[in-house]
Amino acid sequence: MNRGGPTTSPEQRRRSCSATDLVAVRAALRCATSAQWDSVALRQMWRQVHESWLVAKASEIGVVAGSGFAVVATGSLGRRELLPHSDLDLLLVHDGMPADAVRRTAELLWYPLWDANVRLDHSVRTIPQALRVADSDILAALAMLDARHIAGDELLSTRLIAGVRQQWRHRIGIRYGELVDVTHARWQRSGEIAGSAEPDLKCGRGGLRDVQLLDALTAAQGPGRLAVRRPKDRGTSLRGACRTVLDVRTELHRACGRGHDLLSAQYVEEISGALGLGDRYDLAASLFDAAHTISQRVDAELRAAANVWSRRGMSALRV
Repeated sequence: MNRGGPTTSPEQRRRSCSATDLVAVRAALRCATSAQWDSVALRQMWRQVHESWLVAKASEIGVVAGSGFAVVATGSLGRRELLPHSDLDLLLVHDGMPADAVRRTAELLWYPLWDANVRLDHSVRTIPQALRVADSDILAALAMLDARHIAGDELLSTRLIAGVRQQWRHRIGIRYGELVDVTHARWQRSGEIAGSAEPDLKCGRGGLRDVQLLDALTAAQGPGRLAVRRPKDRGTSLRGACRTVLDVRTELHRACGRGHDLLSAQYVEEISGALGLGDRYDLAASLFDAAHTISQRVDAELRAAANVWSRRGMSALRV
């Protein structure tokens, strides 16, 4: 391992990827209509564009296998749910590299993203530092449960992801009450999606944060159980419910041209048409059913978890 930091070859430097490249592709995708790219296709393309750019940039600056650096995605990119106006949540992990090398590598990675006007939520940590953050901040822990390797030293990413999940499993008995408390606080702030005139698709009860909560509860039970999220087809299942809410949020981003999560009435007809759901009433019914499905599963999973880990916080389920 080169402890002095990443190095680049002449060939890698010739494959330079600039902020201009990313700006152009992002602009083109944001102009695409639902007739050109439906919700699923738009998410896939948006994710692939950013992942490809990150992989190329990492290679260009020497963040490769054995470099002591890895680029790890959390948040929506980690979940493969990146939307046209989502933040890009990235963690640059290093294996105790020299401070100058860490600073230089971070600057080479972050500055082109800022130049491309990407909304970036970034951090630079060693694995022990990342684990300490996850242990002290439950929201950070939930975010890191979605961590996924993007580029660089994959063994480093694997150690981080395994460490975060092992720590979560070992600590859930102590942290379960806190998990219920922060969930209840979020529900109080954002309300319920089902029946709301202006639902919060991300943080509202029955929304995408609740699907993330279900994945966290699954992760706490070990690797033998599969996560519930990964939407494929619409329908009455939990997976279909997640897909419905995610599709509506995707089209909301497209319709308003911003990273909004509140479904305002002015966009409902456009979103209904884009999703082939008929009119606003059909969209409302579909969203109600999806949110209700997610909420019911959350209630059931939290009660089951309380029987295993703690009875603290059960009253928080009554909102």
